[in-house]
Amino acid sequence: MEKNRLITIAICFVFIVLSGIFYLRPATDGKNPGFIKNTEESTSRPAATGDAKDIAVYICGAVKHPGVYSFTTGQRLCDAVKAAGGFKKSAARSAVNLARRLSDSEQITIPTKKQAASRQGKSQEKASETASFSENGLININTASREELMTLPGIGMSKADAVIGYRSSNKFNSIEDIKNVTGIKDGVFNQIKDQITV
Repeated sequence: MEKNRLITIAICFVFIVLSGIFYLRPATDGKNPGFIKNTEESTSRPAATGDAKDIAVYICGAVKHPGVYSFTTGQRLCDAVKAAGGFKKSAARSAVNLARRLSDSEQITIPTKKQAASRQGKSQEKASETASFSENGLININTASREELMTLPGIGMSKADAVIGYRSSNKFNSIEDIKNVTGIKDGVFNQIKDQITV
């Protein structure tokens, strides 16, 4: 009788130990992978939020891969050129301001050296290129080419042509005068006022 009792106790003990191992081990194994997964998600999600791309820019002309690219607010023209594969050998790099900030929905045309050289004729081109940018990198709206004007946020081909057409008979005496150009009002002016000069 005593022997049977000991056997029963031993069996119960083994059963309890095995049950404990059975229940505890899956809980442990299940817990660790879940913890790692959640950690990965928690570390990756903020990064994704920080990298959220909320502006679209069309860059074309003398770049290797023209197209529409997405950027974060505050990125600059140099980032757009890099995204488009960099300049082509024919690009007129000095005709664009790589430090300026990008704006949503804008089109940026990088001119070729030939285009930059022929925009106002051989005799006027050198003087125009020199005068188009001030020492601090601002674009002179009295002398800038279409391509140079189009590097400004909110200025596409039609607005650039309107600026050139306006100044052919009216000199810009102050940067505020650009608001006299058709299509350029306070909204566009506020975007470009820190990047232009006369």
